[in-house]
Amino acid sequence: MKSLYKKYMMQMLYSPLPYLCCIVFVLFCSANFFWGQKFFSETGTTELHAFFYGIPYVCILVIPALASVCGTSKKEYSLPFHALSLCGAKILCIFTVLFVCLLLTVPLPICVSKAGSLEWPSVFSAYSMALFYLLSSSSLAVFVFTAFENAGAAFSSCALILALLNSIHDLPSLSPAVAFLAPLVRFLSFAWHFDAAGKGIIDSRDISFFVISALLFFGLCAFTMEKRRGNRSLGFVKMRFFFFLTAFLLALDSSLFYFRTDVTTQKKFSLSEYSRTLLSEVDQPLSITYYRNKELLSLLPQVRDVGEYLLSFAAESPFVSYRMVDPVKEKKEKMLESAGVYPQNVRTSTDATTSLSSVYSAIILEYLGKTEVIPFASSMQTLEYQLCNKLNSIVRGKNLTAQVLCANEFDLDKNYAYIMPLLQAQGISVLPTFLPSKAQAGTDAEGAAVPIPFTALVKIPLVVLGTSSFTLDDSNDLLDFVRDGGKLFVATSPYSVDMTNWEVKDSGRDWGISALQELGVYFKSTLTADSSCFNICFDASKDAGSPSQKSEYIRYSYWPLLPEQEVARDGMTLTWPCAIETEPSVSAEEGFSVKPLLLTNKTAWQSKKVMGAFLTNPFSASTAAEKGEEKGEFSMAVELYRNGSESPSVIVFGDQYCFSANILPYISSEQMLDTRSLDFIASSVIRLNGEEELLFLKNKNSVDTSLYKIGAESFDSYKKQTLGFTCILPLLLLATLWLYVFIKRRKFNSGR
Repeated sequence: MKSLYKKYMMQMLYSPLPYLCCIVFVLFCSANFFWGQKFFSETGTTELHAFFYGIPYVCILVIPALASVCGTSKKEYSLPFHALSLCGAKILCIFTVLFVCLLLTVPLPICVSKAGSLEWPSVFSAYSMALFYLLSSSSLAVFVFTAFENAGAAFSSCALILALLNSIHDLPSLSPAVAFLAPLVRFLSFAWHFDAAGKGIIDSRDISFFVISALLFFGLCAFTMEKRRGNRSLGFVKMRFFFFLTAFLLALDSSLFYFRTDVTTQKKFSLSEYSRTLLSEVDQPLSITYYRNKELLSLLPQVRDVGEYLLSFAAESPFVSYRMVDPVKEKKEKMLESAGVYPQNVRTSTDATTSLSSVYSAIILEYLGKTEVIPFASSMQTLEYQLCNKLNSIVRGKNLTAQVLCANEFDLDKNYAYIMPLLQAQGISVLPTFLPSKAQAGTDAEGAAVPIPFTALVKIPLVVLGTSSFTLDDSNDLLDFVRDGGKLFVATSPYSVDMTNWEVKDSGRDWGISALQELGVYFKSTLTADSSCFNICFDASKDAGSPSQKSEYIRYSYWPLLPEQEVARDGMTLTWPCAIETEPSVSAEEGFSVKPLLLTNKTAWQSKKVMGAFLTNPFSASTAAEKGEEKGEFSMAVELYRNGSESPSVIVFGDQYCFSANILPYISSEQMLDTRSLDFIASSVIRLNGEEELLFLKNKNSVDTSLYKIGAESFDSYKKQTLGFTCILPLLLLATLWLYVFIKRRKFNSGR
């Protein structure tokens, strides 16, 4: 077989067609990812699923073309080799060329990793499964070219069979009448078995499918060749029978005994134990309907994962049904509007134009006459959290809730405009409340609702933004609220900020902070600064009316950057924060234990007043600790646990301005709002609701797949380098190999 393998490899190397096939393979996979997934755009993602998803489809033409180079001829029947050796050598020869094709695509994930985070375990699993897929497809191609004596018919038939096997799993979604065939067509689909590994799921059934199918086509090829040689012996017939029986038993065994492993870092495609427990409580029909435009798949390819995850989610319970609906095609827009679902605008950009497309990607759950809606699901990042949150509501009757109280110089609707919409978007029901000194529960003479004091809703966690408006009675009411079992998140500091001139002043007597001191929580008399801080960009025209701009970046130490930590996975930008100290003995007297929650970098320091005032002007603020100022890690947030409780009762955060609508635009990019501080509030509310498991699901897939490592100024350079390494470099390597083989062959021929 070694000599046969060498013979067929020489045919491959001497023919220009394999080089062309390699070029098509590499360029198609690269183009499918870079342009099909719009990698070089604002919505670009480092998710490589689309890249691997394209491999089966480029093979529809590449594999038959390679098989045609070493196709079966009548002369082979007279060669003194067993059919197993002849077929095996061809399969290995085609597989070798395909392995080289796959190897030439490796620069792509390497270049992508330079732009953002990459799931390397998923990459390795996808490449491994790709090898099994290519081996099985090579075996199929050799069998087809053996079965058809005409090369043209063999090429067409092989391409048609591969196209069918790569897309047959889509048949049930095209016609509801054949939905009952879904398990069968998915089992037969090559692309379906390969697709899971591209997302980071290793399933032994997929590996077994490719191995058994490769052996099956290998055996069919050998039997076909032996039959044409005139082999009709009894031993040959018995061997064929036992071969097919063994293949059947292996296929049966692999479907009965298997393992399935999610190798992604966050296990994002696997159902958590929380989800399984929740679904086990569903004992009546639950319908999950996914309303998605067909066009959305081309705009945001990652929504493909949403549909597939919903399918696996529904498969966990016999009472759950799932279907996907195109709302535009089936005229469901009015129905969705009545359910509170409206089309979302997705921006698409090219080098010449930018356009907005209105699309749907909504999920509606119905159970026992109750309905819950996820208005827009564009990715897997928080999908399981959203599903479980909605199921919690309609199955268990439990809802995430919060009351929000603004008690400083700001206005909740104006200055904290982002907080309530973000909480609601994360499935938290929000109610604005007021200080008891400024509100009375009930209705007025005309029956209209009047402001509700927070004391009227002791069972709902309370979010307090600032405390400078508290009176003595309000502070006593707050203490009674906590002592009676109420849950509290408070963001405050003993200072107020004049944002017109960036001046920080003492707030004077703050009764809200006095109430926190009763719980053993104290604020330092300094401001926290850090050399690891935010760069503020100041723009100014050179001359009045001049379009030219001069930009200056200033590292503002009073806007420190918090490092990544458990409750702040992506860190956070703080604004004029105040460090917190605790007195455990005082907290213990109130029945609480106290723990630090958020810490600064070790490079932080406590900035003192100079001549009675903080020097907070960005152009004169200190960039390093002065002599005598305290340095090190400091607590920016602490949490208090009631004795015997596993979830916190009180969370105190030393910054009331980082959530402000006045500040967030400063610390955000032009394309995206920085919601890290808002997410911290949402996570805190979930914990105060006692849903730590839900919080785990919320953060489960918090891997940043954006191109955050590449700045706008270096993006064009990165694009050129990436295209050079992923497209031009493989072409040069193939050209070099072809030239080397050409010269060697020419020398050999001239020597003869």
